[in-house]
Amino acid sequence: MPDPVGTEVRIRVGGAGVCHTDLHIVDGTQARVELPVTLGHEAAGWIDAAAPAAEPLLRRLHLEPGDAVVVHGGWGCGDCRECRADAEQRCAESRAPGFQVDGGYAEAMIVAHPRHLVALNGLDPARAAPLADAAVTPYRAVRRAEPWLTAGARVLLIGCGAVGQFALQFLRLAPPAGDELLIGVRELDPRRLERASELGADVAMLDGDAGMVTEALGGPADVVLDLVGAEPTLALASGVVAPGGLVMLVGEAGGTLPFGFEGPPVESWLTTAAWGSATELREVVQLARRGRIRWNVETMPLADAAAAHGRLRGGDVDGRLVLVP
Repeated sequence: MPDPVGTEVRIRVGGAGVCHTDLHIVDGTQARVELPVTLGHEAAGWIDAAAPAAEPLLRRLHLEPGDAVVVHGGWGCGDCRECRADAEQRCAESRAPGFQVDGGYAEAMIVAHPRHLVALNGLDPARAAPLADAAVTPYRAVRRAEPWLTAGARVLLIGCGAVGQFALQFLRLAPPAGDELLIGVRELDPRRLERASELGADVAMLDGDAGMVTEALGGPADVVLDLVGAEPTLALASGVVAPGGLVMLVGEAGGTLPFGFEGPPVESWLTTAAWGSATELREVVQLARRGRIRWNVETMPLADAAAAHGRLRGGDVDGRLVLVP
């Protein structure tokens, strides 16, 4: 059992989400990973112990041992321009659980500083664990896309798994035009398309090339959220986005996209979404506590982590698998 030192806090893990990024780390294809490492960048649990320097910091945050918390994963230096702008996940020295330091696939984990903890205030840690990535990442993506999300805008989601289901709900909550967006979902799994329709998608497409997708949307997309990030999905995004439109890369399947005047369309915008800030995670937790978002969680014993990975690889998951010690 690790002992916290300095400003560290020990968390008794209540649940750790199983993400496709974990599979990329296992396969050795994920960038910015330092091995050996314990997986688990979606973690929630209870404050178990604090080093002496962390105790007054916890009190300032109105936290104490026994409180349920979710762990924000972008651990920056705390002093640089990015950190001071509440974007620690963009810090050049950022170290994240499950990537460079040990994460939540364990009975306990060490968190570097109390500022990385967000109170759950009644939410169950096992259920709340996916908020740390599967929810906050698309939340940030939708917030960054808001200038394009005007009344009548066409939006395409490529992929509608755990992350996509959150993205769809956040689009409907996006002020002020969420109810006036035309949202299409392109998926390879009919079960996920059915779920997307339940969550408010206007158009559900099972596969389809750029021409078919554009026709189904009634024109080119003003916003494309690629929640997969593979070579074919990025090519699709480039083929359906409107001139002046936005392609937001969210998924980390390792794809790349040629860029030039031959494509994507002229004056379109290409960008990425980098996790989410601690403030955005607090906002997501508040939405969850108020019942504004829905998500499915299936718990599995931590000892069955390999089996959970196998199910995720095979697409045998509805929502998010969460490992419970």
